[in-house]
Amino acid sequence: MKTIHYLYISLFFFFCFFFLSIFIINGNTIFFDVPFYEWLRAFPLEDFFIFITDFGDTFWLCVFLILAFILVKTKRKRELLVGTMVVEVVLNLLLKYFFGRERPGFPHLVEASSYSFPSGHTMATTTFSLLMLYFLWSSKCSKFWKFFLTVLLILFPIVIGLSRIYLGVHFTSDVLGAYCVSISLVSFCIFLFRSLK
Repeated sequence: MKTIHYLYISLFFFFCFFFLSIFIINGNTIFFDVPFYEWLRAFPLEDFFIFITDFGDTFWLCVFLILAFILVKTKRKRELLVGTMVVEVVLNLLLKYFFGRERPGFPHLVEASSYSFPSGHTMATTTFSLLMLYFLWSSKCSKFWKFFLTVLLILFPIVIGLSRIYLGVHFTSDVLGAYCVSISLVSFCIFLFRSLK
């Protein structure tokens, strides 16, 4: 993919986030927030999602980050990895306090604090997974491992996002917003990384 394409992707998802945020700026819910939660709750997956959601916590993300830091060999890629993850944490906190959206009134099956929009767990795991995908496809791994790990890295943030909705601590729009911000952020950071190479 050409370097400029990462900038186009970043801008596209930035505007997706912008338009989504317009609907929730005053703490409003979007038409699909409650129906999707109710549909998801129809499946008996409580134990699974309670288990899986922990992998989006700070502890596990630090473990994944350390392992990734060891696996990524070049200094510049390590700088991209750590720099982007630090920006993600700061950006998530700023966005949460800017929008000030309260958590859903659904029963919370796990403990959750701070504001709701965008989802911190989803944003962190999406940012990490996208960076790993970029490093993976620029590596010399075999096609089998590339495709196998790609599936895992795509499923990881999707399942984490679904867990946050299922457990009642986030609206669907919180998770969608997190995906948009993360894709925009990672794409922009890769654009800068490649432009300054």
